[in-house]
Amino acid sequence: MSEPIIRTLDLTAIAVPARPDNSGSATAEIQPVFVRDLARTASPRSPLSLDFATIDDHGRFSGRAVLRELRWTADTELDFVLRESTVVIRERAGTAVRVTSRGLIHVPLAMRRWLSWEAGHRILLAFSSRTKVLVLADASVLDDFAHANFAALFEVTTP
Repeated sequence: MSEPIIRTLDLTAIAVPARPDNSGSATAEIQPVFVRDLARTASPRSPLSLDFATIDDHGRFSGRAVLRELRWTADTELDFVLRESTVVIRERAGTAVRVTSRGLIHVPLAMRRWLSWEAGHRILLAFSSRTKVLVLADASVLDDFAHANFAALFEVTTP
């Protein structure tokens, strides 16, 4: 027996009467607060955060969300370690690479060459405020996950 397919959320099911208009009849109105509540989960917040960035023509990427979460400021000194196909970044005093005043992080040239990351390359940023670590990976690492878990993205259907 196949699983039921839910195609669309019927928004009329969550519409509630609003204040009557001038004609005396009540109009249905979608309550945005209720819709927002549908997306909330009871599970605790994950210590892992994900984002995407693009390498610019100087080997840098913008990581404002990362900087905020890890509390890295301009001139924070960073240590880079290449581990297989990822780059692990931690704060460490006495290193040559620093966060720029514009909030950019420069990936060392040797690492970019090893990973074949050029200008315009999309990278995945995985970071944890608990461990204060940022991991960079090629955004394509999510392809296998998407194929395994989101088959609908790859199904070609006709209307």
